[in-house]
Amino acid sequence: MDAGFKELSNDGIFLRNLQSGLISITNPMQSAILSGSWSNKTHNFYQHFDKVTRKVVKHLRTFAAQNVAQLFLENGKTVVSIHQFMLENNPCIKGEKNNNYITTAFDRSDYKDRFQILKKMIRKEPIDIEGKEFIYEELPDFTALYIDDLDSLGHNNNYQKYDKRKTFIEREKDIIERLKAIQNELVDIKNICLQESIYEDVIVLVTTDHGMTPFYGPSKLNRLKMAIEELNIKVAMFDNVGEDTEIVLLPYTIECSLYFLTDLSEDKLKKLKARLKKEEYIDRVLFKEEMMKKHGLDKRGPDVLVSPKKGDHFYIKDYLEYFGGNHDSLDKTSQHIFGMVFGGKIPKKVITKKVTSIDLIPSIIKHNNNLYLKDSENTKDFWDM
Repeated sequence: MDAGFKELSNDGIFLRNLQSGLISITNPMQSAILSGSWSNKTHNFYQHFDKVTRKVVKHLRTFAAQNVAQLFLENGKTVVSIHQFMLENNPCIKGEKNNNYITTAFDRSDYKDRFQILKKMIRKEPIDIEGKEFIYEELPDFTALYIDDLDSLGHNNNYQKYDKRKTFIEREKDIIERLKAIQNELVDIKNICLQESIYEDVIVLVTTDHGMTPFYGPSKLNRLKMAIEELNIKVAMFDNVGEDTEIVLLPYTIECSLYFLTDLSEDKLKKLKARLKKEEYIDRVLFKEEMMKKHGLDKRGPDVLVSPKKGDHFYIKDYLEYFGGNHDSLDKTSQHIFGMVFGGKIPKKVITKKVTSIDLIPSIIKHNNNLYLKDSENTKDFWDM
């Protein structure tokens, strides 16, 4: 841990064993953090195959659970979202001071541009929104700041001065460079709060929605399809479903979902389970009952979720020249996420017990605001660990 993060972690709680959820993709995991609930309440796990219409349904910004900004606003408090898109019009509206949605004045912005808005807010400086100035004499009761630099780099896109890289080792250097820059901005936020004499009243949660897992080489999608077909099971891709199809394959990027269109016989189901566990490129296999019970997955979720070994993938194309990066994986590189809470009055401790995305905000607002999210399913109060 670099000096900046070390300083901030010494000012509060550092979560060493913080975990993401299913399916670990941006929108579902952002909504999990903001509502303290998984997809059985938010109804967002990125996409599903509708067995009636036989079409793929994208969940986009679906967010059915009560979120923390809604809760604060309902209790007479002020809220602001800076680029936290899952709160746009839910309840943060551009130009509404008490529940503002603020973005930079230009399309492509990065961590520095977005931190600049927060700094202006803390310093009581004017913030321009489409020609209208807003000054916050007091920091809003809840402010969300979303930064996606590390996500763009992790996916191995061409991003600003960083070209697409051939290997993950090259990209890792880019990520570390940007991570240090973000760290410095967070330390700067602390110092500005001290200068403005509000640090004793501030609680800052820093977390991520998911990790990032590199993958490369030929896709294992066809091998998975052939392995199932060898069991005398009719299997088809999501866009080529026939009348006799028994199992539909719906790939994400790394993982693949299986949907049963018919009730498989006990013998076929037994053989399927055995075959999936036998395939050398498969790391973990989750079945529907377990996903709903242990991971809070929406009932529309797949009957089976297959996660490959690190490096392998079920994408619809091969990655032969460059490596790819995504986070729909059960590998620890996707599931283990970063989390710390700091501020002037935060208890100082390091927590090594498992904590999940949905435990974060409910614990904080319970102890500091005496508020409770109605859809929250968190069972671990990390504040008391």
